[in-house]
Amino acid sequence: MWNNTYIEESTDAVANAAKSQLVKEINQKVKHLKEDKSMEVEYMTLLERDREKFQEGIEKGIEKGIEKGKVEAARALLDILDDETIASKIGLPLEKVKFLRKEKCDNGQ
Repeated sequence: MWNNTYIEESTDAVANAAKSQLVKEINQKVKHLKEDKSMEVEYMTLLERDREKFQEGIEKGIEKGIEKGKVEAARALLDILDDETIASKIGLPLEKVKFLRKEKCDNGQ
């Protein structure tokens, strides 16, 4: 129970009231780190980098999803349209559409 309280309410009073020496030592180290301006700058730099990487991951995931949707749409149109029309309307490279058509033929569909 004490560790949850300490984590949620990280104050000297809570740490001093804790029976665990480990909690008191952790509190002292946390205080020291909070007072160190270079650590604050490093933390903020890492936090910003992590936010940028997270955003990049979201953007890459969206791009992959869009690409997957284009491929699925192109596959659905292979029976009714020529490769050039599919590539033009779906926005895929012609070579990709030709590959999809060959893949379909190779699978006997």
